[in-house]
Amino acid sequence: MSVKNKVISVTSERIVFPGRALCRCSDGVAVFVDGLLPGERAEVFVVKDKKTFREGLLKDITLKSSERIDSLCPAFGSCGGCSFQNAAYEDQIKYKQKYVAELLSFIDIKVSDMLIGSQIWHYRNKMEFSFFDVSPCKFEKSGKSKVVVYLGLHRKKSFKKYVSVSNCFIADKDFLRVIDVVKRFANESDLLAYDNKRQSGFFRHLVLRKAQNNNQLLINIVTNDIGLTPVFWAPMIKELDTLAHSVYWTLNNKKSDTILSDKLILMHGKPFITEKLYVGGKDYFFNISPFSFFQTNSKGTEILYNEILRLLSPSKNDVLLDLYCGIGTIGILLAQSVKKVIGVEQVEQAVGNAKENASINNICNIDFYASTSEDWTKRNKNCFDIIIVDPPRSGLTKNVVDFLLESKAKKIVYVSCDPATLARDLQVIVEKKYSVKEITPIDMFPQTYHVEVIVLLELVEK
Repeated sequence: MSVKNKVISVTSERIVFPGRALCRCSDGVAVFVDGLLPGERAEVFVVKDKKTFREGLLKDITLKSSERIDSLCPAFGSCGGCSFQNAAYEDQIKYKQKYVAELLSFIDIKVSDMLIGSQIWHYRNKMEFSFFDVSPCKFEKSGKSKVVVYLGLHRKKSFKKYVSVSNCFIADKDFLRVIDVVKRFANESDLLAYDNKRQSGFFRHLVLRKAQNNNQLLINIVTNDIGLTPVFWAPMIKELDTLAHSVYWTLNNKKSDTILSDKLILMHGKPFITEKLYVGGKDYFFNISPFSFFQTNSKGTEILYNEILRLLSPSKNDVLLDLYCGIGTIGILLAQSVKKVIGVEQVEQAVGNAKENASINNICNIDFYASTSEDWTKRNKNCFDIIIVDPPRSGLTKNVVDFLLESKAKKIVYVSCDPATLARDLQVIVEKKYSVKEITPIDMFPQTYHVEVIVLLELVEK
């Protein structure tokens, strides 16, 4: 009998990826619920009822876990950003360690203890905020109605609704100062936020990036194009002058809500910010442009790259391929330890940054190519001693997996931000020619369910 649209009582067994509580209904069918900790009992409204599982919305917790704590952020639970502010940090690590081990349990090797950094709040060096309008409010003095423009993040499980964030506890603290200035300017302009349904309005997104180790801030305001000139932004830029290293204006007339660029205008400062990373006992510097990929936790990135260096232990005779290389970070960090590096990245601006980054770090034995990893691996069948892949959450495509299997590389390092797609890809790779030698999870994203995982694979000799 279906229990869809009914309220049922459940007990949470454990946290599973992606950060949801696994519960059991009275008939033994699994039901997945956000917001519960292990051992808690709750009333749940069932929104999906399939043959093998159900999904529910938390209505009321009838028995709380001793691990539950009060969250710092008043938007926790409604905002889609954080998922674990209701648990102490040591318990968050315990949950993540368990579900990484569970997802990779088909591999006959123990997952290493999770590496953690010292910063668990205000660690994010990149945030993408959305402008949205709130129903007309009456001002006390004039009695006139006015639509108020807010800046916020997506509501949990929604791409069309937003939550105002006056104080995001995982964002860099300087971001909060910028939000206040930009939001005030937007409301004084009398222009509206962009509405996807009506496809009208002006303000779309505010993207903030920080070179945290180098204290440089990049601001990118994304709007619809309604014929304004950069002069429009002069008062706001003046107020942000001492704080911002770079201020960009991105014009985007596309209907979708993604942050795309029809035109990118540098209105203030330098065209990039430069981050400093301490890896392998020395400092490296990396230029970051508005749309370049860079890890979102600078201190965590140093832990990540030092661990990759330890796992690989490369030699001067090795030729290394770095797929999905972004602005060239991993390849540049390893270049002095190997004979040659090839980096492949589909974003042309990022490839330009990568070449600049190689130059400023005095790296000469590295070449970068602007291409998708899929297209590049189809065209190139050269041999490599080491291959590093750091794909998006969707993981590797079949073409790239086939390339890895045919490559005969001695070592492969797979860097993943999604342990579920990592597990999917490893099942194919391990079944064929490679064995897993080490698995290291790193908590790059405190307060959230996300986790970075590094896997070292070695070619099985036959």
